[in-house]
Amino acid sequence: MPKTTKRGRPSKDTQTQNLSYCIIKDPLMEPFHISKDATNFTVIEKSISTRGFAGRKATGKEVEKTVGYYSSFRNALNRIAKEKFYNNSGEYSSIQDYISSWEEVRNGLETLLNKVEL
Repeated sequence: MPKTTKRGRPSKDTQTQNLSYCIIKDPLMEPFHISKDATNFTVIEKSISTRGFAGRKATGKEVEKTVGYYSSFRNALNRIAKEKFYNNSGEYSSIQDYISSWEEVRNGLETLLNKVEL
């Protein structure tokens, strides 16, 4: 009896994991985290849904939104720093307050980069 071979696309093998895939989380980056695979770094933002589907009330479910894809870890961290800075829903009374707020975000980013020594 001839051996039958499977045709078409192979099924996902749950026995082997992709060794180049990982998720990077840090309390300084919250609500963002970085997902790394073989080719790039993906910045992902976690948030609570505020809109329901088809006019229904929102359930408050936690959702993840892709912010962008980056070729280096440094670029991904820079994007997170910018997102955290621009998501600040505040009003600044002077230019100095604005600059000090940006310095705080930038120093947090530099602390992360110095730990990794990139």
